[in-house]
Amino acid sequence: MLLYENIVLLVSGLCLFWLAVLGASLGSFVDCAASRWAFGQDPFAGRSHCAVCGHTLGVRDLIPLLSYLFHRGRCRFCGERIPVDCVVAEAAGAVCFVALGLCFGFQLELAQWLVFAVLLLCISFADWHKRIIPDWTLVALSVNRIIWVLVLDRELRRFMLDTLAAWSVPAALLVLVLLAEWVVGRDVMGGGDLKLLFVLALYLSWAQLLLTLLTGCLIGLVWAAATGGGRKDAVAFGPFLAVGTMVTVCLGGPLLEWYFRLF
Repeated sequence: MLLYENIVLLVSGLCLFWLAVLGASLGSFVDCAASRWAFGQDPFAGRSHCAVCGHTLGVRDLIPLLSYLFHRGRCRFCGERIPVDCVVAEAAGAVCFVALGLCFGFQLELAQWLVFAVLLLCISFADWHKRIIPDWTLVALSVNRIIWVLVLDRELRRFMLDTLAAWSVPAALLVLVLLAEWVVGRDVMGGGDLKLLFVLALYLSWAQLLLTLLTGCLIGLVWAAATGGGRKDAVAFGPFLAVGTMVTVCLGGPLLEWYFRLF
């Protein structure tokens, strides 16, 4: 029995390791594509290269996380600093994939959430680089959920009722945003963020959506305080909403159970 448990532990550890590698690699790819798109370039054209000297990067320059550490955050050809968002993207991808592996285990449903995490990374870096959440990412998120509802043989009627209930949260927020914008005479919240919330309602319950919003707002406030952002500074809310979503997906269950037991 002890030998069996050790083998299971070893296999699980190896699976988590390769999930981290896969997540970091996809995070790097998504950030590279999003930054190219933001600068009007073809996201998928050509090999990776240094943004300063233009030198094509080799295998030793593209090892997730390790290349950044080995080269001390600088291009080995020209010595310029590598943008910190590169290593943030790799770390975010690795953390998301490992967290989802621990949360859902190595079963079929995990694939749904891995695709979900990659699309959230796309949304985060597109919004961060260009202050836009592309519509195709929202469509892809919706299609991913619908496909997996069918694959996992979920009850469609229950899924539709749960989605309608969850839509009450972004719908109420939309009304509040429109009223606030009418009062102050300027944009209060981006339309892309609201559309993202409607799409997230396909995955999350109304309570989970509220927790996602609260977590995203708190992380955004902490970021603004830490970076000295002013009230007039334009801040992309998509990345903070994505972080709040991942926290809710991985940790929201116990938090919400604890909260509802208080009543």
